[in-house]
Amino acid sequence: MDTPLINLSRDDVNMVYEPSEDSFLLIDALEADLEFFKDIKPMACLEIGSGSGVVITALAMALNKYCRPFHLAIDINGSACQVTKKTGKLNSVELDVVQMDLLSCICSNCIFDIVVFNPPYVVTSDEEISDGRLLYKSWAGGTNGRKVMDRVFHKIPNILSRTGTFYLLIIKENDPDDILRMFKDLNMRGEVIVERKIRGEHLYVLRFKKIM
Repeated sequence: MDTPLINLSRDDVNMVYEPSEDSFLLIDALEADLEFFKDIKPMACLEIGSGSGVVITALAMALNKYCRPFHLAIDINGSACQVTKKTGKLNSVELDVVQMDLLSCICSNCIFDIVVFNPPYVVTSDEEISDGRLLYKSWAGGTNGRKVMDRVFHKIPNILSRTGTFYLLIIKENDPDDILRMFKDLNMRGEVIVERKIRGEHLYVLRFKKIM
């Protein structure tokens, strides 16, 4: 997968999470599944918390060579929504971008073939999650780094298509084994598909599919 062009202004950097190792690890994980995507020809893709838009744009650039899915990016941060739109336009891909809090406005009958989530995963105090500075919401995860992502998990099976796939980026402190157990209780099969140690963080990408 090609790395999208990114053009962040000084103001953007102060308001929006810049692409980092976690972003590019998630892109690597998606690239490893490209042959699978070619086979299923996804019709709708979603990124929760798009930030700069680098991940959903990279996915759209790759998939548009084989099919032309609907790509939806959502973020609570209005500045992130604007930057995501700009990143898509800069790389000549069409993205629908909506400002919302996680999946609050996504109905269970909105079915996606690919869902991607790079959540706020850093272990912080719970108070930091509600900090008025929107940039904090891109990384502050509260207790165990799980306070935000846990709000999403139970909704994932309801928005995935029958053959849909959910990709989640986390760190070791988020307890990957516990997350895998949670999704098993939701009738979804999960596995670690890639991991990487960087600057004091141990990153994982988990992949989940419905148990048929």
